[in-house]
Amino acid sequence: MSVNGSSVPALDRVVRESGRRLLDRLPTLETPMLVARDRFARAQIRARTIANGLRYDAPPEPYRLIQIDPAAVERGVEFHVPKYTQAGVVTGGDWDRDDWDRDDCFRFADLDVYQAYVAHFEEGVPWEETPFYDRVVNEIERGVVKWGCRSEAEFRERCESIERLYERLRTDGYRTQAQLLAESDDDPIEFGRRSQLLTERLKDEIAVHVGRDGELIFSDGRNRLSMVKLIGLTDVPVRVLRRHSGWQTVRDAYVRGEEWAADYADHPDIEYLEFGAQA
Repeated sequence: MSVNGSSVPALDRVVRESGRRLLDRLPTLETPMLVARDRFARAQIRARTIANGLRYDAPPEPYRLIQIDPAAVERGVEFHVPKYTQAGVVTGGDWDRDDWDRDDCFRFADLDVYQAYVAHFEEGVPWEETPFYDRVVNEIERGVVKWGCRSEAEFRERCESIERLYERLRTDGYRTQAQLLAESDDDPIEFGRRSQLLTERLKDEIAVHVGRDGELIFSDGRNRLSMVKLIGLTDVPVRVLRRHSGWQTVRDAYVRGEEWAADYADHPDIEYLEFGAQA
């Protein structure tokens, strides 16, 4: 099994599909199954971390959060695989290029969820009058479970939870899932039953990739990223998943003390590293 996750997504899909069918019959198995999945994911990440430690001078730290300005994230790329299969991955190729002909490449401002947040929070448009609301309700009516919602009524309750989270972010600022757990505080739009599990908890953080030139590319967490963009927060913690091999070259050169790499010292994925630490 590849430590870079190439064969893991198919297995993960099989496990999740089988798990959903099993949980429909035996709901009490939910917690032990989540624990088992968390352990499996952490084992995969641990193997990848060990390999990266042998390969790179500035190996990725899959569980580290870096501080970014949300305004810097303008586009996204989706891989449609579990996040743990991408955590700490370094890979080349053109996945980071802004090729708008690809289905997996998009402008964040074009997402219907972001546009719905702009309409609702800045223009006072009811949720029910947004294309985002219509799309989600249509999916639910086709039998798709969205964020735990199985009916329009439940999704309407989630929209109310979104409003509570937006107000909390506006008044109290952004707090990570770990901070919420330490403070015994609830996340208005997530399910507290998963907060004790590391990889499950990290699912609820904003996640980005880093392209070859250091561009921050959206991966996951569109609800929170939409909110912090609208509120105007300028320093928000995010998790880095995939890095382009060209960018990893910059990180390695920085810790080796190569002068040209010092130009990147202020980048959020560089600033926590020590210049020349591996010289």
